[in-house]
Amino acid sequence: MIDWPELPDCGVYLNWPSDGTDWIHPDDVALVEHWIPSDRVFRRIGFDGTYYQIQYGEAVARVKPTLWLKVVDEGFHIGDQVEVKSIELEREPIIGRILEIRYDAALGSIYYLLEHRELPLARRYLADELHQLSRRPELRDPIIEATIQPPANTDAVDLKVEPSE
Repeated sequence: MIDWPELPDCGVYLNWPSDGTDWIHPDDVALVEHWIPSDRVFRRIGFDGTYYQIQYGEAVARVKPTLWLKVVDEGFHIGDQVEVKSIELEREPIIGRILEIRYDAALGSIYYLLEHRELPLARRYLADELHQLSRRPELRDPIIEATIQPPANTDAVDLKVEPSE
């Protein structure tokens, strides 16, 4: 029996994992060839029995189980609004948005590329330099607190409005 990983998880394809493109869903070949190999940190968000769904930002592609390097999920996603923490007399706090999540293989760590006021910042940031401001919605059933029912008879003649005392 195969021990499938718990999803979602994160990882990188630093090398092309297999000869040819048979491991890529036919509809996703162009996108995957653009993405891989690279230092992008992907999220595997699902598995349908044949293909994993890998996500980078809003884009999703399907690939068969292949060799990839699993990395720690630090809790940040592309598009998250973050605050760059200040350092006394060295760095002012700024608010930015995560544009890219990349992996530095030499250091074995994830770094983040941000934009501030719609302009990309040149500096790389580590997770401990960031504070997440945006919250992702959690998938759960809505809590219904009250139900409003219209009156049984809505005939305008029968409706009376009395002033409150």
